[in-house]
Formats: sequence, C-alpha cells, structure tokens
Amino acid sequence: MSEKKKTGRSSVKYPALVARYNLKTRFEEIADLESYTDQLNDEEKAWLNSFAQEEICANFNHKGPKLNDSSDPKVRSRIYNRNNERNRCILTKEHAMGSINYIEDLDIDNAELAEIEDEELLKD
Repeated sequence: MSEKKKTGRSSVKYPALVARYNLKTRFEEIADLESYTDQLNDEEKAWLNSFAQEEICANFNHKGPKLNDSSDPKVRSRIYNRNNERNRCILTKEHAMGSINYIEDLDIDNAELAEIEDEELLKD
C-alpha cells in the first residue's frame, strides 16, 4: 500500500492554530488565536487546538481531546451551521479572494471623499 504524502499541515504540531495551514475564510478567526499562542504552554495549546478544530474547522475526527459531544445533534448542528454561515458570507469570500478595497486604503483626500459621498447621495 502507498504511504500518505506528508503535507505542511500534517507536519505541524498544532495545525488549527496556524492560520496559513487553514482555509482563507477561517484566517481571521485563527489569526486571532495564533497571535497569543506563544504565551501558552503545551497543554493549553493542545486544548486550544482541539477547540479550533471543532468550533472553527468543524472537524470532530481530529487527534487530541474531544471537547464537544459529537453524537449530540444540537452540538453538531450549531457548529456546522456556524461553519456554513461563514462559507456563505459574501464579505468573507471577497476578503479571502483579496478583492475588497477599503476606503482607508484609497489615495484620495478629504475633499474628493466628500464629493464622492455627495454624488452617491444624489443618485439615491
């Protein structure tokens, strides 16, 4: 039988805590966790990794302690619904594709901004 190919995610001890090894739609939530994992000990990281696997990634088949009763339909439904809502969110999808332009990032001065806002109000 062939051996499974090692991926970057499988070579990391706590993959659910490293944003670059997860989907871009989960990036913001995981980046929040990743920002302070250096302050945790191994036991706390293992717990947080299990939490992220179940609550953010909706994965109940992970290695490590199980935090939720995956046989309870209400628990599974809550977690899967949250995951599906995130996957359907247009803003999340656009952010993951990098196609959102924030007004703060545009190189215009306040007078031009006021003019654009006035034009938008006149259209309505």
